[in-house]
Amino acid sequence: MAHMTAQTIDTISEFMLHAGTDYRVYDMGRGIESMDSQKFIELENNQLPAPCPRTGHAWFGIVFWNKKTSHEQYIWFVKLPIDERSLIVQAARNQFLEAVVTALGSELEKNAEKGGQLPENPFVFTPSQQQLADFNAMIRRDLGLSTREGLSKAVDYLKSPTTNTWQDLALQDIADLAAHINQDDIALAINQNLATLPVQVLTALCSSLENTRFEDALTDQLIDFFVTAQYAETQHMILRGLKGSQSTKKVSTFIEALLTEGQPDTECLVIIAARHFRLLENEALLITFCSKLIAHDPSYQLFRGIYSDLVQVPTSRIGLLKLMRKTDLPTPIANAIASLYQQVSQPKSAT
Repeated sequence: MAHMTAQTIDTISEFMLHAGTDYRVYDMGRGIESMDSQKFIELENNQLPAPCPRTGHAWFGIVFWNKKTSHEQYIWFVKLPIDERSLIVQAARNQFLEAVVTALGSELEKNAEKGGQLPENPFVFTPSQQQLADFNAMIRRDLGLSTREGLSKAVDYLKSPTTNTWQDLALQDIADLAAHINQDDIALAINQNLATLPVQVLTALCSSLENTRFEDALTDQLIDFFVTAQYAETQHMILRGLKGSQSTKKVSTFIEALLTEGQPDTECLVIIAARHFRLLENEALLITFCSKLIAHDPSYQLFRGIYSDLVQVPTSRIGLLKLMRKTDLPTPIANAIASLYQQVSQPKSAT
């Protein structure tokens, strides 16, 4: 293998290939979604904008392994800054690569001491415990690795939640359960016992469901449960969990009804922006959504915060920019947009 330096490679994808590893990339900006490796290459080459940026960065989980030298997988969590068009800032990516090559060289797994571990640098991040549990569960499933013992424990609990104690379950056990939600016995147990789960289990389960894919029956159940839920917190978790539904028509109908006929609280609106932002490409729904934001916070602070978040997302940006040019908007939205211009044009105070 030719000696690899930061000058001889241009992208993280190229680095992985030079190092002789297989790898998978997951977008971790707004939930965890598997990303095609070709799409990641295009992102790195600025041929595509980051699809799900957050707080001015594109967030990735990269798992890699070398079948020839080891049975182990290694994980990097990398956040790369984006520009105003949501393209990855090349200089930052190059700086990250330089740090990696300098610290690890090209033979990642052979260096037992470093074990593929990234050096301290501003482009790595530590996921929350929940994200980490979901990510681990997804990797095990996607790479066809053997399931953990905790999955059987979680399935047993789910089949009989009144006779087993939920305190025996780890967060990882519930994440594993969600990753295998379409398995017949798990789907059946969920169908029978979802409504009896204690709030602690339901919360963890819905947090994990947003990162997996499930079908109609569970979608219907979650929507029904949202309507009858006693606590706002339960509704928030269900709304997050519905991000994982493959019944996109049902979810969009439900969220449209929630926005047009219901009274979603501030947290529901924030979750819709963070997790169901693709629905807001519908202009009429976007206007309704903005009206709700302003009704909750007439100071426009909530509107401005969500606007500045969503305008980074390529699929949402177009609709938001169109909205700014519309001349027949409801007065509260027109005033909220005017407040955005005022915020931009205000001189920076001296420090």
